[in-house]
Amino acid sequence: MHLPISLFAMPPPTNSPPSEVQAELQRLREENDMLRSLVRDAPVAFVALDLQRRVQLWNHAAERIFGWREEEVIGKPLPHVPAASEQSSHELYRRAVAGDSVRDIELERMTKAGHEVRVSLSTSPLRDITNNIIGMVGVYDDIDDCTAPEIPFRGLVEQSLVGLYIIQDGMFQYVNPRWAAMFGYTQQEMAPRLVADFIAPQDRATVVGNLDRRISGEITSIFYPFKGLHKDGRLVDIEVQGTRFQYRGRPAVIGVGLDVTEARLREEQIERSQARLRELSQHLLTVREEQRGKIARELHDVLGGTLTALKMDIGWLKKHTTEARLAARADTMMELVRDAIDTVRKISAELRPGVLDNLGLLDAIEWETGRFRERMGIDCKLTLRAAPVEIEEAAAIAIFRIFQEALTNIARHAEATRVEIDAGQVDGVLLVTVQDNGKGIDLQAVSNRKSYGLTGMAERARQFGANLEISGAPGGGTRVLLRYPLPATAERQRGEGQ
Repeated sequence: MHLPISLFAMPPPTNSPPSEVQAELQRLREENDMLRSLVRDAPVAFVALDLQRRVQLWNHAAERIFGWREEEVIGKPLPHVPAASEQSSHELYRRAVAGDSVRDIELERMTKAGHEVRVSLSTSPLRDITNNIIGMVGVYDDIDDCTAPEIPFRGLVEQSLVGLYIIQDGMFQYVNPRWAAMFGYTQQEMAPRLVADFIAPQDRATVVGNLDRRISGEITSIFYPFKGLHKDGRLVDIEVQGTRFQYRGRPAVIGVGLDVTEARLREEQIERSQARLRELSQHLLTVREEQRGKIARELHDVLGGTLTALKMDIGWLKKHTTEARLAARADTMMELVRDAIDTVRKISAELRPGVLDNLGLLDAIEWETGRFRERMGIDCKLTLRAAPVEIEEAAAIAIFRIFQEALTNIARHAEATRVEIDAGQVDGVLLVTVQDNGKGIDLQAVSNRKSYGLTGMAERARQFGANLEISGAPGGGTRVLLRYPLPATAERQRGEGQ
């Protein structure tokens, strides 16, 4: 049987680990196969047409009601439309492919034996997985014989691994063993009973509302999660896909459901684990910055002080010697000490710029821009939008390190000749933009987990509540944009300054 996949497609989860994605895909495949079987042996006739009005789906109920076997009609025009009804049939099709739906029209069709049969017909557009209309699906119910199909339907679903149910008049008219077990009941305990009895209070309005929308014909089908009430009093996480259809001559909802409680618990455990890892990562970054600051101070205060004293002693020796050879050696030693002092200053500045602690973030950005311009010989245009504000030390360090990494990437990869840097406050948000005119970043590199520099930038931004965007195009340069919402105190200080 050729069953259109769009009848059964369900959205896969996102933002999940690969192993859970695979498990979810496998679940969806199993559910898809079950839905195919359900449509094939459903108590109502499913008939689907493509854009040329050729039959693409003809289930067992259609064979029973109209007499033609599937192989006799697939790929051909509808065989059961009387000549007098051809125009109205074509109009129903036109409305369906235009996006409209029709519900519960009573009309007459012909059987293979030439007899008239009275049916109830509902039509709707047939869509593919990208939501494009690819034809029409019609659901026929034999008004003169609405109870006979129930036996094969029941036999199909009794052993199903997914929950299956029929709802009519706000009550479960049928549930299979798996659906009842998901709530801790037997089939006899659960049907017939009000649907609301099995729904957590906070989700009852949503479930009943979605049920009413389908019964009224506002929508045909819907997928959504809710929390159900287990017999033992605990809550269970359920996901359902339910579709409107005709049951015993009246509108009802037939659906499938899965108990995803364990999956949700695993997701919560993973989220907690990830949160702990983020906390550990933030702690390690904080400890590293503290160590870098301590080492920078030791280099500046201790080693720098020692070298300065040594420089003064060498100067004294040179001043008090009359021998030319010793004076020349003193000059050489003096140059070595000066180089050592410069090196200590550079290392200390790399470890923790004093300007960041003493003057603030924007001044540190200006200082780093000057160093980059001098070191790389690249034209840098710097725009500082406003006076500096108070930003907590950890956030200021993180933003400065992101800025440094952006410049480092330009030096290593961009082949740029010009860099434009813009930093300052806009509507309570600190913006830092670095734009180069280089060869442009490979967008795959942005999502590559092995791009540790980019990953580190994004992680630093996320940990301190900032948003980081990295974009680029071949030959169009690369743009790094950081947005950091300023704390209320910083905004208040800015307002007072104005």
